[in-house]
Amino acid sequence: MALGSLTSPLMGSLMDRYGAKPIMVGSLIIMCIGFALRPLMTELWHWYFLSALQFGALNGAAIFPAGRLVGLWFPKTRGRVMGVTMMGNNFGGLTVPILIGLAIGSQAAWEIAYIYVAVAALIFAVLAFFIVQEPSLDKMEQGTGQVKNEAFDGRNWLIRDLLKSPTFYAIALAIMLGNFTYTTVLGHVFAHLVDIDISETSAALCLTVLAGCGMFGKVILGYFTEKIQTRFVMMVCFVGQICGIILILLMGSGVGVWFAVALFGFFMGSFGALVPLLVQDSFGIKSFGTIMGVISATTVISFGFGPILAGLSYDLLGSYQVAFIVVAIMFGVAVFVLNWAQENQNIKTQKVN
Repeated sequence: MALGSLTSPLMGSLMDRYGAKPIMVGSLIIMCIGFALRPLMTELWHWYFLSALQFGALNGAAIFPAGRLVGLWFPKTRGRVMGVTMMGNNFGGLTVPILIGLAIGSQAAWEIAYIYVAVAALIFAVLAFFIVQEPSLDKMEQGTGQVKNEAFDGRNWLIRDLLKSPTFYAIALAIMLGNFTYTTVLGHVFAHLVDIDISETSAALCLTVLAGCGMFGKVILGYFTEKIQTRFVMMVCFVGQICGIILILLMGSGVGVWFAVALFGFFMGSFGALVPLLVQDSFGIKSFGTIMGVISATTVISFGFGPILAGLSYDLLGSYQVAFIVVAIMFGVAVFVLNWAQENQNIKTQKVN
């Protein structure tokens, strides 16, 4: 995943130039090829190469096109629509592993299961080719509402302009830190629950609750971005995750851990939907791909270091608690930099006025 994030700047730049459709279709075909070749693996490096190919195409297959298309088609209700769209991540996480398990069980071969996934990717590539359409930026009306919508201000952002913007650095840092929720907490919360004497069955049900609450969080907090500044909603998202992590560590194996997991899942789930909304609110949509691409490249840190942080915490200290606390502190830093960026922008606005 870390290596795959390095392709994000290229994917984003190409999407701004050629639109979401060709990037989405091309990326799905690349993923199809990556899955179709897996049954032929005979060496460990084959696994790493095909995994890098798969994750290198991931942003172009789903995340980047979804952000651009929702922003273009639904300028006035893009918050709630983005939430519903990003619920697909949770739905896939709940259903695809079960379907793959059934495929392996019925065919008694993991190779056949990979072929099924490759065929599914090809089918979605064909559907995207015939169904996905992109409206012209020149014909779109500006969104209205209480929140200032800069999605159609027509400005082209160049990378050299971004590198001069303190707001860009603040948002990029906040998003990079936020991704530790997936690599350090979410990836190890099951092991943590089992480690504190919760049965594997109950721990699995906790993850189901976490995923379900995450689906609601995407839509609800997405809707709030239509009423108030997305940066403030993102700050609430981080604070909510901090509270969830603290409660998970404090509740132990009691009944309260279910509430803690649900609370964390609600705010953790909303993070994925808020990221594209935050970028669009801050920089507009005309250069959305380029900006998302550069920001996503920074997540090589969170995807590369996050799992190692959790592993070291357990190996050296006997639990994941220290890793979880470090992530909570990271979220606090993210809240601080987002608040600083908002105040910095307000000061500039007052000077212009």
